Amino acid sequence: MKYSDIWEAMPFACILSDIKGSVIDINSAGEIFLNVPRNIILMNPIQQYLRVDFDLLGCLQNFPNSASRSKFKDISITVNNTTIITDLWIVLSNNKFLLVFHPMDHNSLNNVFLSETASRSVVGMAEMLAHEIKNPIAGIISTAQLLEMTLSSDDRKLTKLIKDETKRILDLVKQFDKFGDLRKPELKAVNIHHIIKKSIKICKIGLIRNVIIEENYDPSLPNVLVDQIQLEQVFVNLIENSISALKNNQNGKITFRTFYEKGLFIKTEEGVKKELPLHIQIEDNGPGIPPDLIDKIFDPFITGSVNGTGLGLSLVSKVILSHNGLIKCSRIKDLTIFKISLPII
Repeated sequence: MKYSDIWEAMPFACILSDIKGSVIDINSAGEIFLNVPRNIILMNPIQQYLRVDFDLLGCLQNFPNSASRSKFKDISITVNNTTIITDLWIVLSNNKFLLVFHPMDHNSLNNVFLSETASRSVVGMAEMLAHEIKNPIAGIISTAQLLEMTLSSDDRKLTKLIKDETKRILDLVKQFDKFGDLRKPELKAVNIHHIIKKSIKICKIGLIRNVIIEENYDPSLPNVLVDQIQLEQVFVNLIENSISALKNNQNGKITFRTFYEKGLFIKTEEGVKKELPLHIQIEDNGPGIPPDLIDKIFDPFITGSVNGTGLGLSLVSKVILSHNGLIKCSRIKDLTIFKISLPII
């Protein structure tokens, strides 16, 4: 097999650059990645086609002679106004730099957290629906209660059904209310482990026998500035989802892990670059999210549950986004993993 055949067969975006950042060569995956044909990008500065969250040109020019390769994990790259999270390998050989981009699964930020545009549109709809539904539901419940007083015991089963179903609708409306809450988080310095432990305690009341919760924490983690009530809501939602997924698993296990790892950055709405070094992973050994849904799992009204509303994970992503954080979902081996990354004080 020729070198050119191997180059074109590479499944990752590969770009060959000189020390000034000019593109010497690019493979087919790279053309797709940048959405630029080879004949246009050659000998042009790579910065013209993508933006990264660190000084790439400075990195090339100051690349240590003793190092033949370097890896940058979970960096933020903007291509054609779309931001993705990717790993980047830089390999130095014969005064040329090979840049290999390996985007993480479900890499578009729209798949990592709820996009701001989608959030606003759904929030508006949530507020409207919550307002319009509450009044007629109250009337239905009152009518069912009055009817119940005049009916036989057999017929009361029907009024009970009416009340149960309207209660279910009201519970859904409460979720709409939460989603439409645009108040900013009330940030306070707290230990993230205190929030996780309290959330686990809340959920243990409804924990089924075949599920255990394992905790693996880094005790040296610094405090974070978060809204404790909102973060509790996030963890409770994720735990309840895992419990539901494990109901048919005889050896169900939910694992919380926390760790500190630098290298992941985002830009806030104000354009400020923030590092997200504090990470929380929630893992379960359930059947996982259907492959056709995992790319859209944080979109509103997307759910893999028969009785789900599709608002829970949208609400989770909205809360994490409001904390200038990231959340992603992945399936690794037999584990479903939700990873939350947050800034520290």
